[in-house]
Amino acid sequence: MKNDGFVKVANTSDIPVSKMKEVQVNGQNICLANIDGKYFAINNICSHEGGPLADGRLEGYEVECPWHQSKFDMRTGQVKVPPAVEPQVTYQVKLEGENVLINIGSMTTEVKTKVKQVESSEYRLILKERQVLEGTDILSLKFNKKAEDNNRIFDYVAGQFAFFDIGKVYDDPKGPIRHFTLASSPTEEFILISTRIRDSPYKKKLDLLQIGTTVKVRGPQGKFTLHEDHSKPAIFLSGGIGVTPFRSMIKYATDKNLPIRIIIIDSNISRENILFKNHFDKCADTNKNLKIIYTITDEQSKNGDDQ
Repeated sequence: MKNDGFVKVANTSDIPVSKMKEVQVNGQNICLANIDGKYFAINNICSHEGGPLADGRLEGYEVECPWHQSKFDMRTGQVKVPPAVEPQVTYQVKLEGENVLINIGSMTTEVKTKVKQVESSEYRLILKERQVLEGTDILSLKFNKKAEDNNRIFDYVAGQFAFFDIGKVYDDPKGPIRHFTLASSPTEEFILISTRIRDSPYKKKLDLLQIGTTVKVRGPQGKFTLHEDHSKPAIFLSGGIGVTPFRSMIKYATDKNLPIRIIIIDSNISRENILFKNHFDKCADTNKNLKIIYTITDEQSKNGDDQ
């Protein structure tokens, strides 16, 4: 049923007072809430890490994400409690008798001027290579850059991240989808992620992925990228697995011969745990604007000299 852009999504009896329901309109996931007999609609995908808002808690006009407890105002989409930063898209709702209708083409003006649409492109990427860093619990996975279903190239900016849906993840307290920094550079012909394998349902499933497996990747997102003023130096401080965005930026700057001075201080508990040492050293051989300082914090290490 349609009326001036409005689409019927539910009956009033489907959503009791102070309850929420997830509905879909033209492929968009929307959280519909009944607050004191008035109905409100907000993008169901949390702008922080993609949690389903309809599965969270409703307190007054605020909806709390079940994954990391970000809170949003159902009326405006504005963030009330972090870690979320970006607001949510909200939609007009109206009643016609017992029918609840949503107009997905009319997000509120307040949000329209601020929001950067959270829903980004989805790609089906094939796992082509997996590697475990010897002596550590760090797993690196390489995926084809070209999507399996439509041959689109997954394009991004060095330092950005994406959400990885590997399917059939159950009872993980952080949810069935995780985001990872894209450690590869846009100049490379693959997508690379690296992570520590932990005893969680998602990480266990990730560790079991076989070559040739297709995963859903949504993105890219993120603003932690190289600054555009190359006259200013970039100083990177990293520890352990936190080095992943810097691999992407350093490789990109090296391949593009960017005239930007980069200094990275990479701290690890042991030499074996330096994730991208060979890669960084190779970049330093050709990029005279790059300086790498490695620090070792292992108590058994005889010294903390930078090498």
